[in-house]
Amino acid sequence: MSNPWLSIPLADYEGHMALPDVGQAEMLSGELGVLLAQYSPKSVAIAGCAGGNGFDKVINAGITRLIGIDINPEYVADARARYTDQIAQLELYTLDIQTAIPDSEPADLVYAALLFEYVNIDDALKNIRAMCHDSSIFAALLQLPKAGAEAVTPSPYSSLKELSSLMRLVSPQELNDKAVQAGFSCLSQRIITLNSGKRFSLHVYEPG
Repeated sequence: MSNPWLSIPLADYEGHMALPDVGQAEMLSGELGVLLAQYSPKSVAIAGCAGGNGFDKVINAGITRLIGIDINPEYVADARARYTDQIAQLELYTLDIQTAIPDSEPADLVYAALLFEYVNIDDALKNIRAMCHDSSIFAALLQLPKAGAEAVTPSPYSSLKELSSLMRLVSPQELNDKAVQAGFSCLSQRIITLNSGKRFSLHVYEPG
């Protein structure tokens, strides 16, 4: 079965995420900005970068190297077209984080937002751990269930309905347990609530 992420147009995904009833694009980018300010990394890797949401936060944050990873080659091509001239050392890779990692040096900060709902957690964490050095920070953002609401918010962008066949909400405890098994320890965890009432859990880990 083909991965539905390979057939969703970037315009549909970005349009959906920017809808007022969804409001997740701004949140994902904003949380990356908070992490950059808190940990001052010199190199950043974003797993599931789509068309480069959050890349703008990197431009003025003193980052010397940005690594973007996505399974959809069209998303990666759009991210390259948008940001190659703005980010001096931009490395973009089309790959599935469950099965491969970039041919690149480890990053100071690895950010994976709304990724674990769509992948084998153990495989993805194993590869993300390989992208970290001993003092890296790894941040993961999960969507939490909301009573009476669909996991994928209904919207005019019908192509996103295909995600329901793949998406599985992951509990914070499950992620924490599997992260420990993959070689991480949890530094912090906090809940983010959007105006829509949807809630998210941001986890920050370090190797060890």
